[in-house]
Amino acid sequence: MTIRARADGLREEQLTVFSPGIRSASVGATVLIAIFALEYIAVGAAMPTVAAALDGYHLYNMAFGATVAASVVGMIVGGWWSDRSGPRPVVLAGGGAFVAGLLVAGLATSMEIFVVGRGLQGLGSGLASVALYVVIAQRVPDVLRPPVFSLLAAAWVLPGLAGPLLTGLVVEHLSWRWVFLGVAPGIVLAALVLRPALRSTRPSSDAGHLRPGIIGWAVLAAVGVGLLNLAGERIEAYEYVLGAVLLVLLGLSARHLLPRGALVLARGLPSVVGVRAVLGASFVAAEAYLPLMLRDEHGYSPAQAGGVLAAASVTWALGSWCQGRAAPDRDRYLLMLAGVCGYAAVMAVLGVAVWASWPGWAVIALYGLATFGVGIAYPNTSVLTLRLSSDREVGRNSSALQVGEALASALALAVTGVVFGLTYGTAPHTAFVGTLVVAIVVGALSVLTAVRARPARTASVGAGV
Repeated sequence: MTIRARADGLREEQLTVFSPGIRSASVGATVLIAIFALEYIAVGAAMPTVAAALDGYHLYNMAFGATVAASVVGMIVGGWWSDRSGPRPVVLAGGGAFVAGLLVAGLATSMEIFVVGRGLQGLGSGLASVALYVVIAQRVPDVLRPPVFSLLAAAWVLPGLAGPLLTGLVVEHLSWRWVFLGVAPGIVLAALVLRPALRSTRPSSDAGHLRPGIIGWAVLAAVGVGLLNLAGERIEAYEYVLGAVLLVLLGLSARHLLPRGALVLARGLPSVVGVRAVLGASFVAAEAYLPLMLRDEHGYSPAQAGGVLAAASVTWALGSWCQGRAAPDRDRYLLMLAGVCGYAAVMAVLGVAVWASWPGWAVIALYGLATFGVGIAYPNTSVLTLRLSSDREVGRNSSALQVGEALASALALAVTGVVFGLTYGTAPHTAFVGTLVVAIVVGALSVLTAVRARPARTASVGAGV
């Protein structure tokens, strides 16, 4: 899309996301996100082999939980650090931590060491992903941010389609270790592409300090997220008590880590963050069990069942591309609301389809149509967050956007895990319907949240302290 805008350091002219002064940020961010996406998908495919090779089935879930937990800390620290020192050192530190995690995991001689490597990967991706938002805020004009965020969505498509196959070939013909070691050069490539943009970034002159109390709440949230991600299918009595305690702790953490008013859907930025949180939680909850449902109830092979995720990746990218093509003066609040309404409506139909045992192809088609709405709404949460943030709060609010999604997703997965575990053994069909109901209810909440997103007046709302 070609539009007229003014970029920092450029004369007013016809600009695209690939124009000089902008392409380093847009392309570099896309490359880095694509590498994170490829590794995320590849690890899921390679983990059975890794666990067998390292005799580490007892830490299988921890290999995922450690990454998620560490990423929460990375997001919080990365946001404040980016505001205080500029995004350049944060991107480099995040990339360095991610590479270190790849090397530790790829060279691990035990599952314990492997989990440490996975934690470093989470810390690095958390730092870098938030800092990239600050790079985009500083180097990309507002009018070009929608297509840039559509590029970031597209960065997940190729890894989503080719990642499992590529991982299988690497594991079968080389070694599972190359799933990690082979990715490290890609981080160096992304850093080289980003280098011109990073050199032009700057710190905020009046950004606040990261207080020790915030770090404490971030660590507490990370522990809560990690433990919730480790929930098993068989729920013991003590786990209900532990879950209730974790929910309280996560609520307290969210109060300090998210924008003021986020938990009560205050107008403006708090509700924009809320849209991202509940929308992300809804589709994560749905994707956790749809492939298993297609396998168990429709007899699909693993590759065929994975088609629901592949279809979602493509339609998400298509929806994101469409919102990126919208006119510069398009009302982004209405566009976001349209996306979540479409998603919620189609998810309700999908719930009926699963309950009534419609054919598997119908389930895949419906979920693909639903995630088209996510593709429209999701990038607009990023665009609106940057619009509602002052220069001194871009990193902090960008981190709140991603942390809110992580916390809500962990909660949704924990609830669906309980629903699934309670009913799968005696009534598998009811279990799958129940997990989808959770996703539908959370998705419907995104509509209410999107209605509250437009601020009563233009203002910047900082994260709670």
